Amino acid sequence: MDGYQYIEADDYYDMAMGWLKGKNRQKAEECLLKTLDLNPCFIHAYIDLAGLYARTDRYKDAVHVLKKATQHDPSFDRLHYLMAKYACRNGDYVNAGIFIGRAIDLNPRDLYLSVKDAIDQKYRSRRR
Repeated sequence: MDGYQYIEADDYYDMAMGWLKGKNRQKAEECLLKTLDLNPCFIHAYIDLAGLYARTDRYKDAVHVLKKATQHDPSFDRLHYLMAKYACRNGDYVNAGIFIGRAIDLNPRDLYLSVKDAIDQKYRSRRR
């Protein structure tokens, strides 16, 4: 990949952020996908695309996008936290527990530990 593609990816990312501010989710999604096509290592584009999907209740899509991001940066604990968050919102408490466990393994922050407790409670209450 040449430097031009990185610059173009940055430009598409900036356009996506503008479309998001203007509440045009379709154009923002198109620009984020183009960003990732040009630079598949652009982790924040994955995060923003997942957030866009989550805002429209497309939680499975959000998790799928973040899984792709972990292929490029598996040690970025926030990706695992976000996958747990979106899996939980989708009612998938088993995978949410797995994802938050990975986030904790990478970085045992208080936030992640609190989220794990909340996921465990939801999972137990659902099983009753």
